[in-house]
Amino acid sequence: MSGIAALLGQGPKGLEAPSPVEFASLVPPPSPNTCLAAPAAHPGPKQVVAPLLPGTPEAVFARLLALAKGFPRTWQLAAWPERRQAQWVERSALNFPDIIVAECVATPEGSSLFLYSRSLIGYSDFGANRRRVERWLGALEALPAEPAPEPPPPPPSRFAARAIGEAQGQRVLLAWNDARETPEIALGALAAGAAAIQVMTTDRPDQADALLLEAGARLGLGAEAEALVEARAVARDPLPPPLHADPGAWRAWWMRGSLDAPDLRERLPELDLVLDGADLAQLDGDPPRRLLGLRATGARRLILRSSVVPVTAELAALGFDLWHAGELDAARGAALDAALRAAGVTLPQFAAFPGRLTREAAQAARLAAPWWWFISEAALAELLAETGWRIQASEREGVALIVTAAA
Repeated sequence: MSGIAALLGQGPKGLEAPSPVEFASLVPPPSPNTCLAAPAAHPGPKQVVAPLLPGTPEAVFARLLALAKGFPRTWQLAAWPERRQAQWVERSALNFPDIIVAECVATPEGSSLFLYSRSLIGYSDFGANRRRVERWLGALEALPAEPAPEPPPPPPSRFAARAIGEAQGQRVLLAWNDARETPEIALGALAAGAAAIQVMTTDRPDQADALLLEAGARLGLGAEAEALVEARAVARDPLPPPLHADPGAWRAWWMRGSLDAPDLRERLPELDLVLDGADLAQLDGDPPRRLLGLRATGARRLILRSSVVPVTAELAALGFDLWHAGELDAARGAALDAALRAAGVTLPQFAAFPGRLTREAAQAARLAAPWWWFISEAALAELLAETGWRIQASEREGVALIVTAAA
């Protein structure tokens, strides 16, 4: 292509067919008629540091394409969406053509871009390309970022999927406190055809209805959430702790109660299935006692999620089966730490307390959710059997074991 052809052409006419620019290896010519803006981390030469921009590189690229359509005497020559790169020609009032190339990229800090402007005719541009680059970048920064699309709700955990899948036609009790998961499983079970849903924990959130309605909106189960709130209006327990209540009192969908309550069966409706997503490993209490409490609900079936430790040769040599954190010594702690790290779990308590851990020490160290019980799969099966549960099926979810058992 000759300079005369480029000068005499209009719009993109008179220009050679464009090809993508490899910015990673681009070295601008020594002539002062180019300007390159590049991300701060780009190791090559650049005249301008490109800013960080909100949104994904794909979103930034879409905004840039739309923005460039409004620039005067500017025509798009080509675009390579898979590279998030495009090229334009901008002609001056005297028809001199300049080429602009942009590519939007992800950097460790966020989305940015390469923006390269160069003149096709002449040696010096008297700063025109730099002014263009700064003008384009300023216009792009001034654009309001489109709100990110609401991400789809994450798929249910294997425990939630198992619980919901078993709920059809069942009268179900959820017996653990998780402000997000419990409402989601309750609504999922209702949508799957559960005959009735009841949640019971020692502490009922003050915002229980709001949590349910928010979960309904998030999961597209708003009608089920509103119906449950309306049917089981929140009411105060008529008696203070120890949480014994008049069995005839109107119950909220999320009621306050204890698996240890002596009037447990009177407090609860008739049940078929009890779900427990509380982790026995993090239990502040006695696992057999909790399993007995679940049995005392009167439900005929149980779905339980609990973390178990893979038994390595080192643990087997130490006689591992069921250990409490308060009984560990350095050798036991090191063997448990190694076995759990191999399974992808790192517990800070082992670094802070190689041996025995007390609740006072855990609180002082601000350990989040320490493990108090280290349970092998065989020990979990034995605990269930001793408390009246017969395992029917089990599956892994990370280091957790999801067990379905019958009374």
